[in-house]
Amino acid sequence: MHKPLSSWKLFILAAAIAGPIGYWMFSRSGISPSQAYAVQLAESNQARAQLDPTLVAHAEQLSKVFREVAKSVKPSVVSIKSLVDRPSSPRAGARGLPPGIELPPGFEQFFGDGFGAPQEELGEPMPGGKVQAGLGSGVIVRPDGYILTNNHVVEGASELEVFLSDDTKYVAKVIGTDPRTDLAVLKIDATGLVSTPIGDSSKAEVGDWVIAIGSPFGLAQTVTAGIVSATNRTDQGITAYDNFIQTDAAINPGNSGGPLLNLRGEIIGINTAIASRGGGYNGVCFAVPSNTASRVLSDLISSGRVSRGFVGIRPATVNSAIAEQLSLPSNQKGALVEQVTRGMPADKAGVRVGDVIIDIDGTPITSDSGMRRAIGETKPGTTVKMGLLRGGKNIVLPVTVEALDENALAASEQQAKQSMQKLGVAVDSVPRELARKLGLDDGEGVVVLGVARRGRFAGLKIGDVIVSVNGKSVSNAEDFVDAVSDVREGQPLKLVVKNEESDQMITIR
Repeated sequence: MHKPLSSWKLFILAAAIAGPIGYWMFSRSGISPSQAYAVQLAESNQARAQLDPTLVAHAEQLSKVFREVAKSVKPSVVSIKSLVDRPSSPRAGARGLPPGIELPPGFEQFFGDGFGAPQEELGEPMPGGKVQAGLGSGVIVRPDGYILTNNHVVEGASELEVFLSDDTKYVAKVIGTDPRTDLAVLKIDATGLVSTPIGDSSKAEVGDWVIAIGSPFGLAQTVTAGIVSATNRTDQGITAYDNFIQTDAAINPGNSGGPLLNLRGEIIGINTAIASRGGGYNGVCFAVPSNTASRVLSDLISSGRVSRGFVGIRPATVNSAIAEQLSLPSNQKGALVEQVTRGMPADKAGVRVGDVIIDIDGTPITSDSGMRRAIGETKPGTTVKMGLLRGGKNIVLPVTVEALDENALAASEQQAKQSMQKLGVAVDSVPRELARKLGLDDGEGVVVLGVARRGRFAGLKIGDVIVSVNGKSVSNAEDFVDAVSDVREGQPLKLVVKNEESDQMITIR
């Protein structure tokens, strides 16, 4: 008769039997970490043994291309520090701008939600009572020290420091700037520098590999890569002549002004802006095409200014509201003629306020920036064929382009803006062709250029001609403003208005 086993001996026996059985059951379930790792190990060994040297060689060739492009271009990429005089108060120079300097149109988005900024906040005081207002990049395009960068990198600076790839510092001179394309050209007193050739941006296609080099967050000589995401990206509200290469190459604050390169090591763009909700890289970045930059570079070096075409038209993009007002299809594309400056080429050719520009020399026009760009890039003295929609009919007018007078254009735009803000309506002298069409004498009436939707003149339409205000004849914007201002508050305005449909008296209370 056997003695009963003690409890501890029973425990040891149970563990001895259950251990192997449990391990067998657990491992058979396929979820053992050690078993899973063993499988991965086997797969790893098998994959390494099967690596195709030919495929690896092809990939290494592409990698070598990126290496060689970076080596060939990096010495030509510079960092640019923008310095300003020390602000007189803590709030002066906010957002990296010197006192009294405002952001150019479209760039206020760089500093909040929307487009990311290449500029940084004011830095530590520098020698000479200056502070760092911003940091950007540039690229040397001639061995004698000419540098291409962005206008917003250098705008408002009292001094610009340029650092080469070996940290050699130069003080740069501004040769010229072009806010309409956000480009600028600098010059440093040096020779024998490494320069990068400018390529043909028209050959860039969606999907092409591209490389960006610059100083994001002050990290000089940073190289990133991606592809061309889109070309001819317009109407982004960044510049007057929006027409960008879009890329997903990582571009961050400080990259602006640096080159976007193809795999031949040629500049195909100048990195300018990033689309971002928080100001950093979100995979949507924009570069000014090199063909635009090349022309601006040539003009700025030769004369310090860019020569552009001008015909005396202020355009507006046709949207659904404008299309409805003009009785056009809701999907109509084009640029509405809001203003025709008397004596300018468009006026001489017979273009009228209210016309819709749909093409120039056969190239479709779908927005105001597209119209500005098409005319601006036309050499002065050239005659273009302007396709228009007028009264539901297509017409073509030959218009001879003249040189743009920036000062005159700015004055005209400012006058219209002030009139709209003050009165709720913008007017100007009647173009000759429109006056002839309506049977008006030369200098009779003013044409409506724009109307505030909720203002007292909301019943007027673009293209209406106001002949008189409360019996007082008007012949220019100043006459109209004076006539309206003479009417006491609370009194109605009686306007005699002419258009192609009728002559009528309109009472505005």
